[in-house]
Amino acid sequence: MASRLQDVLLRGLAASRPAATAVAAGTLYYATDTATTTQSDGATWNTYADAATTTRTGALEAILDGGGSALTTGVKLDLYVPFACTITASTLIADQTGSIVLDVLKSSAFSTTPTVSIVASAPPTLSSAAAGQDATLTGWTTAVAAGSRLRLSVTSVSTITRLTYALTVTVP
Repeated sequence: MASRLQDVLLRGLAASRPAATAVAAGTLYYATDTATTTQSDGATWNTYADAATTTRTGALEAILDGGGSALTTGVKLDLYVPFACTITASTLIADQTGSIVLDVLKSSAFSTTPTVSIVASAPPTLSSAAAGQDATLTGWTTAVAAGSRLRLSVTSVSTITRLTYALTVTVP
């Protein structure tokens, strides 16, 4: 019977995992190349936890600041997305009541200029408001591949001098 932690918590490449019969029942093995954890029952390895089934939620955020003056129209920033994700909500928080319409464009690689809008006919919009959120995203292209580049552009704006914009994403 194994009694030391280093004997029952193992890690390495999936191909290097020892036979389930060669370790104590209950031993966990984390495969660093597949991000999977298996547990020995003394005879076979069984899935214990799988990164592919664990979904995490996060946000891609940008702050647009007019330095005390009203924001202007045009391209404001590009954002590199190093991981695959799915957009689940779009949130705008302004410093004051105002109106703004954004466009979010995407390219499949950070080295190419984003030219394809992902917002369809439902762009992120505030209309005489200081905050708003859209979790429906009707018509949006919500899948973002690892290595993509997103571009944020203001298509119209009035009054707002500072805006926090966030895309809520799930990451497998």
